[in-house]
Amino acid sequence: MLLPFAGLILAQFAQPSDNLETLRIEGRCTYSPALIEEADGAVLLQCGEARLSATGIAFAARGFDPTVRFAGSWDGDALTVTQVARRGYDEAESARGFCRVETREQEIAAVVCSVVAGPRSYLANFIVPRL
Repeated sequence: MLLPFAGLILAQFAQPSDNLETLRIEGRCTYSPALIEEADGAVLLQCGEARLSATGIAFAARGFDPTVRFAGSWDGDALTVTQVARRGYDEAESARGFCRVETREQEIAAVVCSVVAGPRSYLANFIVPRL
C-alpha cells in the first residue's frame, strides 16, 4: 500500500479528470557523470514523468506510455520490486530491487530505483524540479 501521506499527495496533484489510482508526477531522470561511468552496462532510464500506484512505479516520456514498470509491494516510502515490465514485451520478468520515494516538505522530491531482472540492471534517478 502507498505510504500514509500519499493520499494527501494524490489530492494535491490530482486534476478533476485524473484517476486517483495513479499519481503522475512531472520531472526528469538525470544522472551524474560519475554514476554514468560506474553504471557499466546498466540501463539508465530516461523519462519525463513517474507514475506511482498501489502496485508499483512506471516511468515514461511525457505524454507517452511507460517504457518500464516496476511492480512489487510498498512498505512506507519504499517499493520492494519483484517484477519488471518493458514496453513492447508481452511478459513481465521476475526481478529484485527497490524504489524509494523521497519527500521534502511533504512533497515528492525524487524517486530512486535500483533493480535487476535477468541479465539487465535498471537505474532510475527521477528528480522533481522545485521553482
